[in-house]
Amino acid sequence: MATIKDIAKLTGVSTATVSNVLNGKEGAAGPVKAREIMEVAKSLHYQPNSLAKNLKQKRTCAIGIVTEDLTAFNTPDIVDAIESYCEENGYEIILANMRLYKRYDHNYTDTPTHGQLFDATVRNLVAKQVEGIIYIGYHYREITYLPSMINIPFVYVYCYPSDPVYPAVLFDDERAAYEVTNVLLENGHKKIGVISGPLSSLNAQQRLRGYQKALYEQSIPYNAELTRYGDWERKSGYEIARELLGQGVSAIFAFNDLMALGVYMYCMEKGIKIGEEISVFGYDNRDICEWYKPALASVEMPMREMGSKSAELIFSQIKRRKVDSQPVLLRCQVHTRESVGRYR
Repeated sequence: MATIKDIAKLTGVSTATVSNVLNGKEGAAGPVKAREIMEVAKSLHYQPNSLAKNLKQKRTCAIGIVTEDLTAFNTPDIVDAIESYCEENGYEIILANMRLYKRYDHNYTDTPTHGQLFDATVRNLVAKQVEGIIYIGYHYREITYLPSMINIPFVYVYCYPSDPVYPAVLFDDERAAYEVTNVLLENGHKKIGVISGPLSSLNAQQRLRGYQKALYEQSIPYNAELTRYGDWERKSGYEIARELLGQGVSAIFAFNDLMALGVYMYCMEKGIKIGEEISVFGYDNRDICEWYKPALASVEMPMREMGSKSAELIFSQIKRRKVDSQPVLLRCQVHTRESVGRYR
């Protein structure tokens, strides 16, 4: 690999002159000599040693990203947006994957073991001299473990710390569910069934609040019998669809797309036409939504925006700007598609 010394030798100037020219310093050499230096560097395929340069400046220009599990559906878009933001600002990322979902057999609850792994992961990134760390949750929830003994910028995404000493970037679940329910109400549906996730889920709790708020504003009493609790999987959507349709609902709001798929399967099996005899709304806006027949109405969470916002917060801290530790709530986008029809 070519070095500045090689270029200096071939052009007959000092290494300092070569360095200054390559770094764009004005007046480092005459126009002719500067052009010669640049041409020689190009012919030798010279690549600057960014690590050495950053160490000299006592900076690494690197941001650490800790993911609870890189395979989670929400994580890749968030990571990609963070990397894009960093790239635009001359920074690189160092990625650490905790693999909670696979490592602990689908158990991502906060335990002392998780805390120890978290501390070890953070310490490893700090040892690499990252200038800030972004932590991406596998599931939206409160995180009890906090980074210990570090004094660099830190931001949580898709989760939030129990002690609001660090900022967090989240999405507004309640508002999205409120908007979905209003879409169904505007289409004449008053008896709307809900397939919720587990009651312990914060996502489910907030979506249920949004649903109830929309009903309340339209003076429609909340009927607890029309809310059933699934486990986010397709099978529970299938089983609950039978129960809700037996209750005479004209629309079903499933709190994720997989459970909505279960509703589709039940309706197809029974010859019930979605979008005509029953309206269905999902949540997550997975890629497959538009391939459903009819296309599934769903809610798109602002994953890329969350990644960009978390990177923005990290850079603000790096630049010593004051950052509010209160969570940032970003708005979701509601996609109304053919699975929603007028009430008959």
